[in-house]
Amino acid sequence: MAQQLTDLLTPVILALVTALAGVLTVLIHAAKTSLIAWLQARTNATQQEIIMRVASEAMAFAEAQGMLLKGQEKMNAAIVYAANELQTRGMNVTPDKLLAAIQKAWMEYNPAQNKADHAAERKESDTTPAAG
Repeated sequence: MAQQLTDLLTPVILALVTALAGVLTVLIHAAKTSLIAWLQARTNATQQEIIMRVASEAMAFAEAQGMLLKGQEKMNAAIVYAANELQTRGMNVTPDKLLAAIQKAWMEYNPAQNKADHAAERKESDTTPAAG
C-alpha cells in the first residue's frame, strides 16, 4: 500500500517541484532586471552628487588661487583639480561635464556676481549699435 502511494505521489511531487523551479526562475529574472535598473539609476545619481561636490571643491580651490591666477587659467586649474580628484575615485568625466559642473558651482556660490555679470552683458548689448 505504501509503495502504491509512493508511486502515485512521486510524479505529482516532481511536477510541483519542477513548476516551483520554473516560477522561481521567472521571479529571479524579473527581480534581477529590476535590481540592475535600480542600481544603475542609483549609481548615476550618486556619481552626479560626487561630481558636483568635487566641482564645488575645484571652484573653491581655483578661487583660493585668485591672487595668482585669473580668468581662463583659474578655470583650467579647477578642471585639472576636479579631473584628478574624480580619477582617484575611479570616475572618468569629460572636460565639458567638468566645466559645466564647475560653472554651476560658481553660479551657486556667487549669485550676486553672477547677476552683476548678466546685468552688464544686457547693458552692453542694449548700447551696442546694430550693424547695418
